[in-house]
Amino acid sequence: MAKRSTRLAATGLALGATLSLLGAAGSAGASAQAVNTTVQARSNIREAATTNSRLVGTTQFQSTAYVRCYKRGQYVKVGNYGTDVWYFGNVFDDDATPAHAYLNVWMWGGNVNVGADPSPEVSPC
Repeated sequence: MAKRSTRLAATGLALGATLSLLGAAGSAGASAQAVNTTVQARSNIREAATTNSRLVGTTQFQSTAYVRCYKRGQYVKVGNYGTDVWYFGNVFDDDATPAHAYLNVWMWGGNVNVGADPSPEVSPC
């Protein structure tokens, strides 16, 4: 019985320490980081944060995106919305024929579904 109690106590201490570390890591995670999101259909994907840069491609469908960071570049206005925020990352237009993966590219903030430009969840580049 004493061995079992010692093992349970050691297990409890280890679990407590692990949870404490996870809690500390969780509070550190409150800072901005990369996010998974989507990019609207028919969005131009660019080599730099300006419409004058090389067009890498255009999404055919709403596409999955992994956004690493953002920067302020050329201001673009479409309809009633305008922003100078551009996001850097990868875009996966999986429903296109053939499917396209655009790696290390820029996306205009108005086409990226993050809620606000710049997203508080994304770090500056």
